[in-house]
Amino acid sequence: MNELLFLKQREPDWKRLTQLSDKADASVSQLKPEEMAEFVRLYRRACDDLALVRTESTNDDLATFLNALCARAYSMIYRTTHRPLGAVLIHAIALSASTVRRRIGAIALSAGVFLGSAFFAYACLIYIPGSRDVLVPPEFEGLVEEWKQGEMQEQSGLDSVGASAFYASNNPTVSILASSIAAATFGVGTASILYSNGLMLGTLSHEMASVGKLGFLLLHVMPHGVTELSGIIVSGGAGFLMAWALIHPGRRRRADALREAGKDALVLLVTAVVLMFIAAPIEGFVSFNAAVPNEFRAVLIFGTAFGWGAFWMGFARDFDSREATESRLPTALR
Repeated sequence: MNELLFLKQREPDWKRLTQLSDKADASVSQLKPEEMAEFVRLYRRACDDLALVRTESTNDDLATFLNALCARAYSMIYRTTHRPLGAVLIHAIALSASTVRRRIGAIALSAGVFLGSAFFAYACLIYIPGSRDVLVPPEFEGLVEEWKQGEMQEQSGLDSVGASAFYASNNPTVSILASSIAAATFGVGTASILYSNGLMLGTLSHEMASVGKLGFLLLHVMPHGVTELSGIIVSGGAGFLMAWALIHPGRRRRADALREAGKDALVLLVTAVVLMFIAAPIEGFVSFNAAVPNEFRAVLIFGTAFGWGAFWMGFARDFDSREATESRLPTALR
């Protein structure tokens, strides 16, 4: 078969079937009668295309795409009930984990900028003592000195509730800002926010280490920090994803590339905000509360780190290939 000619001729129908599938995602009743007839017709043609590709082509990516497209359309045609709320939530969680795995490159870049700037600040304070005047500005000095005292106050339940509410309303701002300014700044704004936050973490870590209290810092920051810093890094990944669509749109128009990248970027941003909300009560009730034993803090740190790692790497693995193919055409078709 002439694969290029085949792709050129059949691509419009596949795109249209994908659009109708998106519209009918909740229920096929969302389709008008004429759209339903078109949907069934396109589904049957896609099945024929899949059979042809499997017998006369060696393009595994195309076969995988068509298989997912046909499977999705089939499930919609023969689906008779709405998904319950629990299934919708599980689908959303699976989509989050799958998107993080598929966009691991952008997230890794975000982690590199954030953690790299932290190590950079730490190294500067060791090897270039004069850099402290730059890395610890006057407005930051008071906070550093408070931390270096190594003391925390016990909090009442009401205090913890108030602190949690404050963190839940304030902390997501960083995530939203890190991703939302990416398109306007070609990623420079996102990198700047990650860099400045990393510098603060590295500087504070060095200052605490200089008085032998780095362990104190970790025990009081990382219980919520494992989750919160993950949120910052994921939001940075969303920003870099949008920036890359602008810088390297490929054969598509920049508007189309942005629209395509924006789907995954939005999922990453919502994921980051949810992580911030999860971190807020931990920060309010555990991290800065002197009444909480250090042993519990340590267990919480390792528990959340292991739990999130297992979630991102392993949750809903079977969702990955289906989501990757049903939401976009393969590269050869773009």
